[in-house]
Amino acid sequence: MENEVKTQDNDIVLGKELSLARRILAFLSIAVIYFFYCYNFMIGTFTKVAMSEEFHFSLTQTEQIFAYMTIGTILGTFLFGKISSKIGKKRTLIIIAIAISVTTAIPFMAPESFLLWTVARTITGIALGGTFGTAMPLVADMFPSKYRGKLAAVVTSLFSLAMMFGGWVYGLLGESNWQGLMYTAIIPPLVGAVMAFIFIPDDYKMTKELNEKSAEEGEKIGYLSMYKGKYLWIGLGVIILSACNFTAYAAFANNSTAYLQNSLGMTAAVAGSIYAMQGIGQTFGYLFWGSMADKFGRKVPLIGIALSGIGVFLFTRLTSNQVVLFQILSVFIGFNIGFSGGWGAYYSELFPQKYRALSAGISFNGGYLISSIVLPVVAGRTSVDNLMPLFILASAVFVFGAVVWAFLPETLNKTKA
Repeated sequence: MENEVKTQDNDIVLGKELSLARRILAFLSIAVIYFFYCYNFMIGTFTKVAMSEEFHFSLTQTEQIFAYMTIGTILGTFLFGKISSKIGKKRTLIIIAIAISVTTAIPFMAPESFLLWTVARTITGIALGGTFGTAMPLVADMFPSKYRGKLAAVVTSLFSLAMMFGGWVYGLLGESNWQGLMYTAIIPPLVGAVMAFIFIPDDYKMTKELNEKSAEEGEKIGYLSMYKGKYLWIGLGVIILSACNFTAYAAFANNSTAYLQNSLGMTAAVAGSIYAMQGIGQTFGYLFWGSMADKFGRKVPLIGIALSGIGVFLFTRLTSNQVVLFQILSVFIGFNIGFSGGWGAYYSELFPQKYRALSAGISFNGGYLISSIVLPVVAGRTSVDNLMPLFILASAVFVFGAVVWAFLPETLNKTKA
């Protein structure tokens, strides 16, 4: 690519004077907030029993509450991207952590109110939508490129760990104690906000200087100026790549247990054991592919997305008496789905540094928006008795994602002017 130069190992743009210990504490602060950002998606699991039995919400109402939360995440991507580009990523992440905590607590005011739940979860969704695009660029700012893929993978893997932790907490406290479960999602983000305030270096001055320099050049830092020239095609490419990930993953993962039970006649226990193996593989896959991205290049994990497509195809070839093979293949698929582990670093590096507050979030969540439109259309043409079209879609889209990725630039040991 034009205007690219090789960097040194110390290509840190934020907190260069910090000790390694302080930098690690800053990373842990980001990780705490990101973990409980992931964990907040468990609120639906924590509260749906109470919503139906205590608050007498219908199934349609409960689904609407969390559908609006999803819409909020898309809005939050744009909103907090702009805020971050004005006041800095550290301050924005602190605001996000506090907002996640406060808005999650709002339903306590009138838990029987469907309107209050809807408004609260929508606003929470907005805060959640800004998390990836703020947290990942902070990691990229504070650490050399040779570590970014691994660190981004560690952060990404927190989603799997948060879901496991949420299941453990749910089993410990029980479905009737929804208030106690909610507090486990309310208090920790505030702890993360305090940690971020203390340990993360402030990038407000750096952000202000970037804006002033852009103004002198007659340019305003924003999405329109970011998507110019070759960066328009790069931007569209990464959004399509993210859409491939979300669409294929949801088409497969959300329907695999139903396929095993309805189409192959397996019991729920057996189907669940197969599905659980995918989560184990995925956790290790994030770390493996993140490390590969640091060592050999950000595009090397495209091997993983291609293998994911092959794995899903093989999944449809097995029969009901091949349970062990299903379990092994589930680990294989999950492991390769970890290809996205280094995306936080990759998406932060693809655009000039002045756009780092904007690029990662829209590149990641923009794909989620496309997936939320495409997948229901395909699912609407599929019956529960024949889920094969969804698996064919997943396999094909994974492979197509590998093709898209192959045409995107490499960023390891490079930086934009």
